[in-house]
Amino acid sequence: MKKFSILIPIYNRLPITKQGLRALTSALEVYRRDGRQTCQFEIVVIDDGSTDGSSEWIGANYPSVHLVQGTGDLWWSGAINRGAEYAIGQLNSDYLLLWNDDITPADDYFVEAERVFEQPFAEGAVIGSKILVKEQRGKVWSIGGYFNRTWGRYGLYTDPGRDDAAFFECDWQPGMGTFVPVSLLNKHGLRWDDRDFPQYHGDSDFTLRCKRSGIPVRTALDLVIYNSSETSGLGKITDLHKLWLSLTSMRSNYNVRKRLVFYRRHGVMPLFYWGLGSTYFYYVGSFFKRTYFKKYELSAK
Repeated sequence: MKKFSILIPIYNRLPITKQGLRALTSALEVYRRDGRQTCQFEIVVIDDGSTDGSSEWIGANYPSVHLVQGTGDLWWSGAINRGAEYAIGQLNSDYLLLWNDDITPADDYFVEAERVFEQPFAEGAVIGSKILVKEQRGKVWSIGGYFNRTWGRYGLYTDPGRDDAAFFECDWQPGMGTFVPVSLLNKHGLRWDDRDFPQYHGDSDFTLRCKRSGIPVRTALDLVIYNSSETSGLGKITDLHKLWLSLTSMRSNYNVRKRLVFYRRHGVMPLFYWGLGSTYFYYVGSFFKRTYFKKYELSAK
């Protein structure tokens, strides 16, 4: 029997965590009722010092969940490392499944996962999920990521190209709905970089390093989860102060300093500056167009 540990970092958002655990355990119950059960799934929650009663509530309502405690300085990558150490050392897991507390799996997610890991394309690979937008269930958020080392193009694929494809080759995977074989960690000495990328880019940096080590990185298109875009990062950027925060905060995917470190590690200098510059040109430009130019146009009418 294959053993999987589902790693969920949490910090001070108990209402979201409650919904996420209900959705996750509901899908696991569908799998248990399916009857085959050649896979064993354990939930490992890494609570990085929450003060809102998250651990207490989980302990009272989900006693089978494994709780791992942090002190508030783990962030995402550190929490995943801590959870991985527990899953490998205490649970003897064969696979880690990276998860967020704000995502919802399709009802048959774990039934499909069992089928995926019977297939040859899953052997020795990092396997991601097809991610749809929770608020717009027909919209694809990700089927894996791309990174062009020369020109610095960095983003998420949304179109597999073939309707009948079982999986999709990509460069990196987001930190949700992603399966990582423990054997690859042991063989290549891989871990998540909690020093340079404690929050954002920790997922893409890790899987890009996997790719460069010769490990296949794929998306199983029958594995479907729903991501809430409203509970991630800093939320909507509506004024100059929030724009500045989005460029400097550790909680932002557009933190300039961290993104520059990422490009220097994975890109080919100096050409990658083209992609980096284009990213911020469109990001900042779209903010001004959306926030100020649109208001000016409306007032002019």
